[in-house]
Amino acid sequence: MSSERDELVVEVDEARWTALPRCRTADERRAWVAAADARLTTATGHWPADVIELVPAVVGRALELRGDDGVVLQFWPATIPAAVLVRIAVLPSPGLAAIADELRAAPTSHVERFDGARLGPGVEWVQSDVLPGADDESLIGTQYCFADDDDLVLVTLEPTLPTVFAHVVDEVRAMMRGIARVRDDGDWHARPLPGDVGVRADLERWPAAGAA
Repeated sequence: MSSERDELVVEVDEARWTALPRCRTADERRAWVAAADARLTTATGHWPADVIELVPAVVGRALELRGDDGVVLQFWPATIPAAVLVRIAVLPSPGLAAIADELRAAPTSHVERFDGARLGPGVEWVQSDVLPGADDESLIGTQYCFADDDDLVLVTLEPTLPTVFAHVVDEVRAMMRGIARVRDDGDWHARPLPGDVGVRADLERWPAAGAA
């Protein structure tokens, strides 16, 4: 039985996290970019003068890439002049067993349990992509899956430069733990994947920000 209310609730520091809207016209995009640029004074105050003028272009590009995912956020870290995209989508689930089988079959994925989230038990894995025009350099991101046999919540930290990733991954994980899917019949909770899929996420050691 479906409920009338079914929404994602995400609590963030609005000074550093920007929720990207679905702008339907060029005028809407221009107006929103101008307003966002004005609001981001705190988030970009540490940016060097020669790159801070790029902020409207960074916001505008994020709007172009937004797509139709349920929630898309742009995060502006306090330690580096950069921004990353985080997507949160509710999708049909192929079933817990099928998800577990797919994760086990991925030859290059390092899958870990992700515990302590309001959504319930989940898993995290690293995704990578080649930097356009630089075949010898990769981009790195993460994905998080919370599922039952009917639905799954997929959260994606879009691939970014490894140096940027090291500055944002902990903040993204902290945000992730507070996400809720709220329905009239109560908060939705994921179920554990069957079998031995993933290890404890807190055993992973990410490169320290600024490390060589």
